[in-house]
Amino acid sequence: MKTNRSGGSFWFVNRRMIRLLVIISLGACLLLTSGFSGCAKRKGLPPPEIKEDFEPVSQTLKVDVFFDATLSMRGFVSTQSSSFYQQTVPLLERSVIEGWKGGEVSFYKFGDDIAPLPGRAYLEAVKPAFYGDSKYNRKTLIERVIDKAQPDHLTVIVTDLFQSNADVNQLSEKLKQKFIANNLAIGSYAIRSQFEGSVYDVGPSAYSFGYKSDKPERNRPFYLLAFGTHADIAHYFDVLAATGVNTFPDKHELILSRHLSSRLASFSGAKLKTADRVSEISSSNLVSGDYRGNHVKAFKISKGRTKAKLIIDLRYDAALPNVMGYGSDLTSEVTAWKGEDKGGKVLVPVENAEAQKAFHVVANLLPQQTPFDKLQLRVDIEVSDLPGAGIYQYRIVLRPKPNTLADWIPLWNMRDDEIQTWHRNPHDFNGAKTYNLENFLGTLQGAVLSTTPPKVGDLHLYIQVDK
Repeated sequence: MKTNRSGGSFWFVNRRMIRLLVIISLGACLLLTSGFSGCAKRKGLPPPEIKEDFEPVSQTLKVDVFFDATLSMRGFVSTQSSSFYQQTVPLLERSVIEGWKGGEVSFYKFGDDIAPLPGRAYLEAVKPAFYGDSKYNRKTLIERVIDKAQPDHLTVIVTDLFQSNADVNQLSEKLKQKFIANNLAIGSYAIRSQFEGSVYDVGPSAYSFGYKSDKPERNRPFYLLAFGTHADIAHYFDVLAATGVNTFPDKHELILSRHLSSRLASFSGAKLKTADRVSEISSSNLVSGDYRGNHVKAFKISKGRTKAKLIIDLRYDAALPNVMGYGSDLTSEVTAWKGEDKGGKVLVPVENAEAQKAFHVVANLLPQQTPFDKLQLRVDIEVSDLPGAGIYQYRIVLRPKPNTLADWIPLWNMRDDEIQTWHRNPHDFNGAKTYNLENFLGTLQGAVLSTTPPKVGDLHLYIQVDK
């Protein structure tokens, strides 16, 4: 009997608690009916989709290495002592083995045509005889390698990169279509090495010059051109450096891709420095569903306001190493939507030109030097120019303004006027430079900027404007 009485008493208390909870819930629903389609779901705008993360290094990888077998490369292996070029050859395979568990490497030689190098045959590239085959040693047809390259592999081309203007344009277009347009990256590991021999096909008239690097500053450049994901190229270059290339005195890396940092700037850890005639609210008030991302902030502008201003400081990760240079000023691309009730449980975002014109953005990276570690976002809103009360969504894409090419590139570039001078005075020929290097890398950088322009931020502001 005691048990039944206590059980009955427990039930009685809980029934009273249930009634109380129902009354509270109904009251909450009554309070929240304005702007909502019922208590179950509010009338908010859908959350954005942000998918711009820096891809990780591949778990395993297939790598295809192509050796330029033309005559101009022979001088790298004809020196009296082991050249940096010769020391690099075995590291090309070792870096794959050490960099990827189960990594696989295939080797080829190319020139006029392409031929596989089975087994350990690629090690013959450290000997002069490797460059004596007339089927391969006349022309550096890198475009044929691009045609053969597989985008899901890492492709590495070992070459002196002597190309005519016509070759540069054709090669750049092929790289743009096959790699850049598919969000893949292009890397260049430039290394100066000892050299003794002849350099062929120099300039538009295809002059030949004898050349010997009798001192370190006269070493001749060769290049490891790499095509694949940004992360895989960067990792391969890092392992190459760790296995021995870091001991070489004159070398430079460059990776061209849509990525400048490991992650886009977000509102995680952001500081709201100024909120003039606008107040921050939880994004859950305006965004439908349970959005937990870091790329959204929500604000409310009260009735009667004609202007509003926001200044927000965001954390920005330092740039990835060896990417294209850029300054502190950012360009902003703004898209604006206004939520419209189409009879569903969620407002429908409809692009709105008036809302866009009323929204002004200025963004800068701070401090005024690299690497940057902060991004300041200033937003000015002409509230009186907005098309009425409601919920607005603004997408702000921030992009850098790239500077000129890295300083070493014009210094390593061989100009046409220099070639004409050297033709008259062959003993003055400077083989420490590469013909058309600046045009080639500049064209590729331009292709990245026009095809997959890099971002530093992709942010969304949701703003409620009261009646």
